[in-house]
Amino acid sequence: MTVMRFALRRSFRNPLNILLLCVLPVGFVFVPVLPGTILPLGFHLYGQVILYAAFLMVRSTVEDRLSGVLSRIGVAPVSYFRYLWETLLAYGLLLVAQNAVVVGLGVARYGGSLGSPILQFAAFACFSLTSIAFCLAGFSLFGRRETTYASLSTAITLLSLLGGFYAPVEIMPEVLQKAAMIAPPYWLIRALSVIQRGDAPARFVLSLAIMRLFAM
Repeated sequence: MTVMRFALRRSFRNPLNILLLCVLPVGFVFVPVLPGTILPLGFHLYGQVILYAAFLMVRSTVEDRLSGVLSRIGVAPVSYFRYLWETLLAYGLLLVAQNAVVVGLGVARYGGSLGSPILQFAAFACFSLTSIAFCLAGFSLFGRRETTYASLSTAITLLSLLGGFYAPVEIMPEVLQKAAMIAPPYWLIRALSVIQRGDAPARFVLSLAIMRLFAM
């Protein structure tokens, strides 16, 4: 697990990574609840933190490609496949650990007003994997660092707007409500809302399954 340990250490070298992984998520748990909303506002905004944290971590693969690290791996006793899965496993573990902390603080903050903590953790974990996969796909599409960063950060903002991180999808025009279904954030908010409303478990499972399909 040499590559995995290196990826974990590298994730904490950047102060912005530490801010997104350790500080901001804790703050969002304590964002006041808005009247008439199903979910705490902090849980909406936390979804975008996951996306940007995945973006900052996965961008290391671009740096490795541009700096020649991948070329050196080609002549080392470490396969590209091992480099990839150990790196992604490290990122996934960091985000899943972050999810556990946020859900635990949410239970302490809101008590019984929130739904099942285990199901919330499952929803955030699935979305974390989807976010990593989305960023990895985005970084593979462009060769220039500047183009990649600008395009992917813009895409994350648009998906967050469309998927309901900033405003409920229900208040959007009908055409945007239908378009929101192609945005992974929509399915995270839907899964969390199903838990809060106590809807049929099949709707929760469907939301998780669609996020996994996005990841694949």
